[in-house]
Amino acid sequence: MSISAPLTPAYGADANRYQLIPRVLVIVTHEGRVLLLRRAAHKKLWPGKVNAPGGHVERGEDPYAAALRELNEETGAKVGPLTLRGLLVAETGLPGSGILVFVYQAEAVDPSLQSGPEGEPFWADRSALSDLDLLPDLPQLLELTLDQPDFFYLYKTPTSEGEDIRIRVVSHFVS
Repeated sequence: MSISAPLTPAYGADANRYQLIPRVLVIVTHEGRVLLLRRAAHKKLWPGKVNAPGGHVERGEDPYAAALRELNEETGAKVGPLTLRGLLVAETGLPGSGILVFVYQAEAVDPSLQSGPEGEPFWADRSALSDLDLLPDLPQLLELTLDQPDFFYLYKTPTSEGEDIRIRVVSHFVS
């Protein structure tokens, strides 16, 4: 019986270093409207709140494929090619843990929608967004994605009390 050496984590991974959980968010438009999802009442996080479609990247799945899968599962919308528009890093408040969100943009080629267990998808006029119960950072993400051409990066840090998120925005022109 041979004794094997302890497994060395890949890429310098270390439990004492910052770890990120990958997620995706997809901003879809059609004829001046934005595709949104009212989260189901049974959802643990933000029940009844309105967000754009998105979710977790599964192990072994790339973010682009995850975005298409989440969009299909949550809305059934058919879209053209996705464009990566930005990244959002959000600290969770747990030591060494954060979320990395890949923010994609697409245009719908078919505006038909279907409901699923995640919530109720719907199209909203941009002028009516202020009347909706949106997740707190969604208005800024929509503005950065839809109103400016630059690739963006957001870094969200909760205060020591876990409230009033501080956000830094960095935009870089990508040609």
